[in-house]
Amino acid sequence: MDFSALIKKSFVIAWHNRVLWLFGFLSGGVGTVSYIDPSGFSYSLPAPNSESTDAGLDGVNKVLSAVDPSSTAISSQTLLLIVLGIVAIVLVLLLIFIFVSNWAAAALVFSILQRDKQRPTFGAGAAAGLKYWWKFYLLTLTLGVFILAFIFMLAFPALLLFLTGWTPIVIVYIVVAAIVFIIAMFVIAAIGSLVISIAQRMIVHKSVGVLESIRLSGGLIRKYLGESLLTYIVAIGLNFGGGFLLMIAALPLAVILFILFIAKLWLAAFIVLIPAAIFLFTVGGFWSAFQAAYWTLFYEHLANKEGW
Repeated sequence: MDFSALIKKSFVIAWHNRVLWLFGFLSGGVGTVSYIDPSGFSYSLPAPNSESTDAGLDGVNKVLSAVDPSSTAISSQTLLLIVLGIVAIVLVLLLIFIFVSNWAAAALVFSILQRDKQRPTFGAGAAAGLKYWWKFYLLTLTLGVFILAFIFMLAFPALLLFLTGWTPIVIVYIVVAAIVFIIAMFVIAAIGSLVISIAQRMIVHKSVGVLESIRLSGGLIRKYLGESLLTYIVAIGLNFGGGFLLMIAALPLAVILFILFIAKLWLAAFIVLIPAAIFLFTVGGFWSAFQAAYWTLFYEHLANKEGW
């Protein structure tokens, strides 16, 4: 595997197809964006004189004494409705996020796979996203359930031993289970990322179901395990390198914003913040498109070996 050619071609695909940046941003590029929280800064106000303070306190006391505390209390029914309303809003936003992220991910994969047949466009990608988003979501959900089942398998014996009162054995088991869990998480993270990356492309390329895509991608990764793990390690290195370059590029903007916030020049800070946010969003979208192209080209490399 020529990784220099793989990286270069992935960059070219992402750079010359700007619509992929939009799909990349919506599929997860926003996760690379941070924000500056000015709430950590302290603000000093001029101290009022004692006469105005006393007059203000007297006025507050008069108002509070005239108000019946029971009249301002929120009933349990109203509080319940507020909580249910918040939960409903959160659930709706979560469902929207699940749909948009998986829709965009499917559109991104389809657009790159079909790049030689047709230039990536928003219309074609959006239509493919509507077709495949549900399978992409089920793929992630299936692997998530597998990880939860693994965690339960480790935790259940500890719970049984604890209920039987074998405290010393429970402590030993927890230590051993924690070590196994940490090691397993590294393995699951690597294999799970590979399986998802390959299975997503199989769903689009071979039009298979979720379970079949997991089976086929697992077999493909097992057959080319060394090459797959090396590709994964290179991808991690690229993520670290990309994050470092982004930090260097964003440092001047961060310094300028910091100075403006300290000086309390809010309008100037807001004006600088807008292009800074656009820059970060754009970089996040491009990087997601680059990563999608990287894994798509690797999948095509393996598919060519299999004669697909």
